[in-house]
Amino acid sequence: MKRVVCLLSLVALLMTMLTTSCKEDDVVSHRYPCRFYFYYQMHPTSLVFSAYRSPGNYVYVYQKMENDPERGVVFRYICVQSNDGKTPLERNRIETQVESNVPYVLGANNEIGLIIGCTNFNGPVAYDRICPNCTGYFPLTWVATNRQRVECSNCKRIYELETGAIVEGNGGDALLRYKVSLDEVRLSVGN
Repeated sequence: MKRVVCLLSLVALLMTMLTTSCKEDDVVSHRYPCRFYFYYQMHPTSLVFSAYRSPGNYVYVYQKMENDPERGVVFRYICVQSNDGKTPLERNRIETQVESNVPYVLGANNEIGLIIGCTNFNGPVAYDRICPNCTGYFPLTWVATNRQRVECSNCKRIYELETGAIVEGNGGDALLRYKVSLDEVRLSVGN
């Protein structure tokens, strides 16, 4: 009987250790700050929301600032590019007070941005769009033959978006991953 109790206690301890070591926070990168909010009410038809909900779909999301010399103002855009290779670049001008007051921090570099999408088995994901294994900010680009993969323009490593792992090239770190969620108001990405 003592052996059974001891064995059950050991199994319970092991299960506790496994479940606490596999929390979502354990996979969230803190190498660079990330804070991005995209409001559904202002952009209900954005590709970001369909990518978040549709397995196998991913988008690049980045910020672009553009001068309007005639008005003497700078406009901020959130640009979205689909992995389907067909859909034109989506440009969402940030105009409302709510959006304008949000200091976007899209991972390592706002102009390179994030990859947001939905895996086939693990649901929604958000990755930094820079190579985690190169010194410098090298953007990842879609692999032409498999658009559920991205490649570093510098080291040529190829990463699988389903897991974030390297599938071709030298070993190294997996993609930098951030928390992502969607409620009735906004999509949130951060660490």
